[in-house]
Amino acid sequence: MCGFAGLQRLDIDRGKCLDAGTMAESLAHRGPDAAGTWKCPAGNFELGFRRLAIRDLDPRANQPMVSASGRTVLVFNGEIYNTEELVARFCPGVVLRTTSDSEVLLEAFDRCGPDVLDEINGMFAAVFYGIESGTAWLARDAAGKKPLYLYESNGYVAFGSELRAFSGLPLDPDPSRVPFFLHFGYIPAPDTFYRDVSQLRPGERVQLRGGRVVARHRFHDPLSWSWGSQPSVDLEEIQDLVDDSVVRRTVSDVPVGTFLSGGVDSSLVAASLASAGRGDLPTFTVSFDDPRFNEGPQAAAVAAELGLPHRDIRVRLDQLPGLVDDYLDCYEQPYADTSGLPTMLLCREVRRHVRVALCGDGGDECFGGYARYGWFRRALSAGRWPGVFRSVAGWLARNCDRRRGNRIARWLQKRDAAGLYAEILRGWHATPLAQLIPDVAGADEAPVQLVRDVFGRVDADPLSQAAAFDVAHYIPDDLQVKVDRASMRYGLEVRCPLLDRRVMSLGAGLSTAARMAQGPKSVLRNLLARRVPRQLFERPKSGFDVPLSSWLSGPLRERVSDSLRARAFRECGWIEMRTVRSVERDFLRGHSEHAGGVWKLFLLSEMLQRASMGSSRQPVGRAA
Repeated sequence: MCGFAGLQRLDIDRGKCLDAGTMAESLAHRGPDAAGTWKCPAGNFELGFRRLAIRDLDPRANQPMVSASGRTVLVFNGEIYNTEELVARFCPGVVLRTTSDSEVLLEAFDRCGPDVLDEINGMFAAVFYGIESGTAWLARDAAGKKPLYLYESNGYVAFGSELRAFSGLPLDPDPSRVPFFLHFGYIPAPDTFYRDVSQLRPGERVQLRGGRVVARHRFHDPLSWSWGSQPSVDLEEIQDLVDDSVVRRTVSDVPVGTFLSGGVDSSLVAASLASAGRGDLPTFTVSFDDPRFNEGPQAAAVAAELGLPHRDIRVRLDQLPGLVDDYLDCYEQPYADTSGLPTMLLCREVRRHVRVALCGDGGDECFGGYARYGWFRRALSAGRWPGVFRSVAGWLARNCDRRRGNRIARWLQKRDAAGLYAEILRGWHATPLAQLIPDVAGADEAPVQLVRDVFGRVDADPLSQAAAFDVAHYIPDDLQVKVDRASMRYGLEVRCPLLDRRVMSLGAGLSTAARMAQGPKSVLRNLLARRVPRQLFERPKSGFDVPLSSWLSGPLRERVSDSLRARAFRECGWIEMRTVRSVERDFLRGHSEHAGGVWKLFLLSEMLQRASMGSSRQPVGRAA
């Protein structure tokens, strides 16, 4: 696990404001154990590296690493879980110098080229440089677990594990990306908040030559899976895959633990550990002083049932608003998932005990776990009602449920599945986006079109199409952004067994009837019930919710108000400030449904201010 950065120039005079060593130094939190640089003989290609030592702690496993042939050099961030299979298939007879997965990946690529990428079981972002050809290949894993950003300018390309690697470069915000942030709460790949900066999509490789991008190729695309094609469930097959995925992710030369919320997914991972005889691995839970958000007792009960050691990390909810500046620095561009705050605290505290933690992310999307899938299903059924019935139902919803009524009324008017799911995902409810950002063409339609594009590529039922969208965008652009940045900020590696491609594709292949035969996520619930009594996990899903509305009207009120009046925000030229003031005023008058909108406006303002000041940032890894 690590952070890396580098650049390729057309000639050594281009991009002189950058050097790979300095770029990598900005990523020291991702790799506190070792540092290294490499420069090609011509001087127009550089790599910088920071290492978090997890497998093979010997300095010989440090990077940048040059292949035994001397043809290829590698920097690599992640973990490979099928190294034995890769050696047998691509490197037979090769005498490896280390026991690191980095060397296996390097030697396989050196011999077989980029075709090996689709054979990797693991999480990774990597750069391979052909010393003789002067060609570089950048690649990102199929689930989008590890990040990789590109900065393209005239005559050079820079790349890095985080945006802060480009802090010496001008970063110009791109207003065309803002509708996506306001709608979804994140900016979908390959775009970012900044012009000239993109990110690799999951399962994508990019070829560089002569200081420019010459090709982009998806070596794996989850939209190509056989979504919703299997009418029956083979519990034994799924159980075997989950158990195998969990065990593979315990391989480490440093201490390992697992996150445990007491919910289905994390409990399933913990149960696999116990079944595999890894009862020595500790479990960790964040517990809050507010019982509305506290999962501590449930998690402790599951750990006790499985015989796993358990640590309860106590957190006061009033601690979290004070972490806002650290949150802004951690996520680097507009990102609205408030569960990132407690995730940062969890990762910081877990890092005091272990260097590797397993987590339960990935069970909801392919196995039908989100509440929004239930709403989507019911709204699809209601779409078949006569128009007058839908109108009456919408009127009743608005009058019976102030918080969600207007949204339900809008759902009932959507007749196409993609438009309906886009409406369910919509996180901005105050006004049409065109009213807030009038100069951004198609502001309201662009996010909807992204959903339609995914639905149009997946030949399956609407519930499977919705899950496909979440796998393609929500997992890599929201869920894994949260986990990667929060964990690597403190030098903690997080592994996600349920994001194993074998597990995900098997779940994706189930029909909706099979996937949700006995309710949300019934397949995984039935698996867990084999090892844990149902009464310990059959409860409403809570997640890392926070009382955002009360924060914005309480401890964060002054901070948010000042930010929404900041000069960089007011004078950016593409935000209608009368709309901003109206949304803020309505929220403070009691329209709590606008809390998410106020939070997003605050984040947008803060990022614009940082861009205007040359991206000045707080010290990394110092949350209070």
